[in-house]
Amino acid sequence: MSVSAFILVDVTGNHTKSAFKTMTRIEGVKSVYAVTGSHDIIAYIEAGSVEELSDTVISKIRGVDGVTKTITSIVLNLSSPPTTGPSGA
Repeated sequence: MSVSAFILVDVTGNHTKSAFKTMTRIEGVKSVYAVTGSHDIIAYIEAGSVEELSDTVISKIRGVDGVTKTITSIVLNLSSPPTTGPSGA
């Protein structure tokens, strides 16, 4: 069973750029966004199972230097995956 999720990521100090760059290279991470607001980064990931999703979040994303907290929101219904860049508005 395939599973997708958005991961809200909090980063300490000035690690946002390096955490962003590192997260773009993690297998299963489809897009990464530096954002304003309550969190520093939002990542969209796809995994083959909940166990694989858990491993990606716990072992890989939380292991990125500077990451202090993650919040995982599993996608229940997605009509199309997010784009990796701004929309052509």
